[in-house]
Amino acid sequence: MIGYLQRKLHNLTHPLLGRILMLHRVVEQRSEGENRELEITPNFLKQTIDDYRNQNYRFVSIDEACDIITKGKTKQHFLCLTFDDGYQDNYDIAYPILKELGVPFTIYVTTGFIDNRVPMWWYPHEQLGIRTESLKALDVDPLCTIGAHTVSHPRLDILTVEEQCKEIAVSKENLEQWLGHSVAHFSYPHGAYNKDTLQIVHKCDFHSALHAWGGTVRRGDNIYLLPRIELRQP
Repeated sequence: MIGYLQRKLHNLTHPLLGRILMLHRVVEQRSEGENRELEITPNFLKQTIDDYRNQNYRFVSIDEACDIITKGKTKQHFLCLTFDDGYQDNYDIAYPILKELGVPFTIYVTTGFIDNRVPMWWYPHEQLGIRTESLKALDVDPLCTIGAHTVSHPRLDILTVEEQCKEIAVSKENLEQWLGHSVAHFSYPHGAYNKDTLQIVHKCDFHSALHAWGGTVRRGDNIYLLPRIELRQP
C-alpha cells in the first residue's frame, strides 16, 4: 500500500509528458533467432503510428520533445520515434513510410557502421550499415534528426574515461564532419552509462541523451537520462 501511494504521489507531481519509442530495424521479412526482437515489419510500424494517433498523441522531433521536457508541460502528450545503430533499412523501408505519414524521427548512428567499415557483430554475415549517401539524404529532410551513438557500439560503463571520451567525442566529430553541421543528441549503446559517461556527454555539448529502458517521460526527468520504450513486434 505504501509503495502504491508513493507511485501515485510521484505521478501526480511528475505528470506524463509523452513517450519515446526505441526501434532498430524495419524489414519486410523478420529473421529467425535472437535478432528477431530488433526487427519490425512495415505494417507493424504503420499500425503503431495509427494506434498512437488514435490515442491523440502528437508526433514530435527529439528537439521538440526536449523543449517540452525542459518546460515541463504540454497540452497534448507527445510521441517521439528513435532508431538506434544506423541500418540501411531505416532509409530504404522505414523512411518512405514516415515521409508519407509526416512523422518526425531520429536515427542515432554508430559511425563505425556507416558503409560497413566495422561489422555489426550481432549480424556477422550481413552488411546492414547505412550508406553515407543515404545518411546525407536523410539529413536534408526536416523530418529526420541524426544523433550520435558512439564509434563502435561498446558498453560505455565498462570503459576507461579516456576510452569513453574517444567513443563519444569522435562519433560526434565524425557526423559533424560528414553532415556539415552540429550534432546535438546522443543515445547510450546498450543503455549503459556511469557518472563519467554523463560528464563526458555534458562536456561534448550534447543537448540530450537517451538510454534504452525506463518507460514514459515525465516532468522532472533528467534531459541526459531520458527513458525509452522498446517497440517490439510479437
